[in-house]
Amino acid sequence: MKEMTANDDFERFRTGAAKYAAYLETPEGQLRLDLAFANLQDFLPQATRSLLALDLGCGTGAIAVRLARLGLHVTLLDASVPMLDFAKRAAREAGVTDRIALKHGDAAQFANLFHAGSFDVILCHNILEYVDDPCAVLRSAARALRDPSSIISVLVRNQAGEVLKAAIQDGDLAATEHNLTAEWGHESRGAAIYGGEPASHAGRIVTRGNCGAWRTGHVGLLAAEGFPK
Repeated sequence: MKEMTANDDFERFRTGAAKYAAYLETPEGQLRLDLAFANLQDFLPQATRSLLALDLGCGTGAIAVRLARLGLHVTLLDASVPMLDFAKRAAREAGVTDRIALKHGDAAQFANLFHAGSFDVILCHNILEYVDDPCAVLRSAARALRDPSSIISVLVRNQAGEVLKAAIQDGDLAATEHNLTAEWGHESRGAAIYGGEPASHAGRIVTRGNCGAWRTGHVGLLAAEGFPK
């Protein structure tokens, strides 16, 4: 199986923005968003001040717009201009443009783009599996949290999830067996979702059905398991 590269992923996100936006309108896409957002809401800091959020690899802005509707001010970062265009349109249609800031850039450059102590909430949803060094992105995100009540929310496709999907959703036992040992895997829209050391590291931090959120203090615990600051 051909190994996917970061450039392959970038080109797919640049040219496939409309296709991905259409997928999110399907029942499966809506359920995916609803579950991720419901889980995230359980961990949001108490709003004793104006909360600042960052959505890394924001895509079409679907989750960011929901946060803005709750009153958070959200910065959306994405390397794909077409994705940012979708996010801008979604913010306008939802009437939350005053709480949305769009920024074109690469999550791998996080440390150069944002100051320490900038955000109460940082979303790393379906982004870590597409960067060369997810550990570096998480370290930068941890430094950008404002205080101990701040959180990082992580959602990442990983090998264990693909095994379960093939077995339960698709009923494909051959794919299930293959995914147990495969170095590379592909989601339905064609992207590599695990493989090699970086992505396997990312998979180690995932809990609660491939979606988790941690407060600042807990990031230190994760660091001891392979994410040193």
